[in-house]
Amino acid sequence: MLILDAVCKTFIDPERGNVPAVQSLSTTLTPGITALLGANGAGKSTLLRLISTLLQADSGRIIVDGYDCSTHPAAVRSRIGYLSLNTRLYPRLTAREMLAYAGGFFDLTGERLRERIESVNETFLLHDFIDQRCDSLSSGQAQRVNLARTLLLDPPVLILDEPTTGLDVIAAQRMVEAVADMRKDDRLIILCTHLLHEAEELADHALIMRDGCFVHDGPCADLGSGQQFIHAIHELVRPVTKDSA
Repeated sequence: MLILDAVCKTFIDPERGNVPAVQSLSTTLTPGITALLGANGAGKSTLLRLISTLLQADSGRIIVDGYDCSTHPAAVRSRIGYLSLNTRLYPRLTAREMLAYAGGFFDLTGERLRERIESVNETFLLHDFIDQRCDSLSSGQAQRVNLARTLLLDPPVLILDEPTTGLDVIAAQRMVEAVADMRKDDRLIILCTHLLHEAEELADHALIMRDGCFVHDGPCADLGSGQQFIHAIHELVRPVTKDSA
C-alpha cells in the first residue's frame, strides 16, 4: 500500500519565485496498476521523485509499504523498483554484470543474487544477450535489462516512468505484456505514460494531475473506453483559462 497524506513540494525559481510543483496531494493506492497521467509540467515527475525518496516533501507524509519516506528512506528504497527516463546502463558491463552491480547496492549477493538474476532473465527473456556488453544492445534490449534491474529485488512497489519510450512497435508490445504479467504478483505498479492506449490497456486506476493537483483519482472505467477515455483525459489535463473557468 502507498499513502499520500497532504503532500506538498515547492521549488524556488529566480524569475518566478515560489513555484508549487505538487499541492496537498492525498490518496491511497493498493496493489494493481495505477496510471499517472498529465501534461508536461503537471507535477508527475516531482511526485515520483518524492515517492522514491529522491526528493523530500516540504510537508505531508508519504508511506510506502508501512515506511515513512522522510524517516525511513533506506527502507522505502529497498521496497521500490524505479525505472525512470534517465535510467542508463554502464556500457562496458554485460547485462548480467549490470544486474549484479545493481544488486550490490542492496547487499544482494551470493546464491540469492544468482537466483534473482535467473528469475528476471526468465521473466524478460534476456537469454540471447545477457552476456553481451550493454553498449552493443538495441534500445529494446536495453530497456528490458533496465526493467529487469527494476524488478531485481522483487519489490512490492514499482514505478515505471515512460517504459516504452524509444522502443519500436514489437519491443513496446513486449514491454506492455511484461508489465501486464507483473500485475499477477499482487504488486503495486505506478505507470507514468503519455500513451493513453497503454494506460487504458494496462491500468485499473488512474491518477490525473494538472497544476500539481489531482483532478481525477479513481477507476479507469469511470473515464469510459476508447475515444471516450482519451477525450475525458484530454479535458481533465487541459489548462484552465479565464474563459473555461
